[in-house]
Amino acid sequence: MAEVVVVGAGISGLTAAHLLRASGHDVAVFDQGELPGGRMRSERIGGYLMEHGASSVVGPAPAAEELIGALDLDTEKILRGTGARNRYLVRAGSARALPLEPFGFFMSDFFTLAGRLRLLMEPFMPARSGDETLSAFARRRLGQEMLDYVMDPLAAGLYAGNPQQLGMCAAFPQLKQLERRFGSILLGALRSRWRRDGRPAAYAPGRRRLFSFREGLGTLPNALAGRLAGRVFLGHRVESVQRAAGGRFRVRVRRGGDARWIGADSVVVALPAYAAATVLAALDRSLVEALAGIGHPPLAVVFLGYRAGAIAHPLDGLGVLMPAVEKRDVLGILFSSTLYSGRAPPEHVALTALVGGARQPQLARIEPRELAALADREVRQLLGARAAPTLVRVHRWNRSLPQPGVDHAARLASIAAIQSEHAGLFLTGNYFSGVSTAACVEQAFATARRVSDFLGASCPRRRLVARARACGCAHAILMAMYMP
Repeated sequence: MAEVVVVGAGISGLTAAHLLRASGHDVAVFDQGELPGGRMRSERIGGYLMEHGASSVVGPAPAAEELIGALDLDTEKILRGTGARNRYLVRAGSARALPLEPFGFFMSDFFTLAGRLRLLMEPFMPARSGDETLSAFARRRLGQEMLDYVMDPLAAGLYAGNPQQLGMCAAFPQLKQLERRFGSILLGALRSRWRRDGRPAAYAPGRRRLFSFREGLGTLPNALAGRLAGRVFLGHRVESVQRAAGGRFRVRVRRGGDARWIGADSVVVALPAYAAATVLAALDRSLVEALAGIGHPPLAVVFLGYRAGAIAHPLDGLGVLMPAVEKRDVLGILFSSTLYSGRAPPEHVALTALVGGARQPQLARIEPRELAALADREVRQLLGARAAPTLVRVHRWNRSLPQPGVDHAARLASIAAIQSEHAGLFLTGNYFSGVSTAACVEQAFATARRVSDFLGASCPRRRLVARARACGCAHAILMAMYMP
């Protein structure tokens, strides 16, 4: 029996569990995997460091920064490398740096004259209420060329997504907000760069920063699991969450051939939407249908190491993204060893290619050997590799990032309404407010607050015990235990 059962030991579940335990609640975390972190996993291979999932936290990220401070990880943080200045896109078969400043953007020959003139018309395009796909929004406001060479690769880089399927309100709410507030993306972006007192806004592009840890982003879930020592049960698969007598829950947990039921006052389901649907099947079919409707395309991560002298490209950027119109076999290639130090041995470089996603799901399913050859071929053609890689590792996510469509806001509202009918049940994860690490942590903070509020409101005695445990007051604990 536990006061709170958390299902899932990814960054969302571990963060929520850590916060709840720090507030004095009895928490147990169950996950079928053998390692904490879910998709957030860093693997040291010789002198290389491979990220199986996310590689960065994008700041400002106040909740993530607070969590990092509480875990005493500030000294482990590293900022983006100074060499990662450029953003590359493929055009006409070549990797070209995309101008980042407004003047350079409009004057560059990266875009055709017709495309630039069409972009200048954006402030005069009428705003439209309601949701629409990213492709419809970008074509309407920015023109076809900007859709093809900016928004499409951006969707691939952030969501492994297809702009014809992603909904604006859920996938790119900031852009939709600029249109709604200012009537123009361009004018809104320029005004948002500066505060009323003339100083740069905290969320302006120049103020955003990327950071990770010396041993990779997996440092964060590993530290959380360490703080929760003895309360994280790996290799334990939660099969079902059901109601028990008295309004409590019972959770069926299996390890190998053994299964048992565990009682809980509250359950936090911190799984991908499709997995949450399976776990909650016996509790509410309408909730299952809402969760199961969120797509998760397959994605392959191909990590490649090369001798530095074998790559002709300077690798002076974050990476290179591929517009769909260029018909490449990868979504993008991250310059991992440029992005952060310690990702490759001396005189070597590390690259990470992403294959498949919603654009080309069939490619993510091919054999690992074929994936390795495919990624190496793209590196040779686009970055000028002149020798075989010294290291190749392939990891396949059969279901990767959630794809929020035009119905996503309505779907989340339905999930929230159904969830409210099951007091003590809470869902959290990357399908709520964004797929980034910062968004997941912030969502987990909010979830932990709601769980604490529920536990406190449902039992004054429990609230006093929790507070007493948090401050270590034995006398108060004894008094609370004997409270009628």
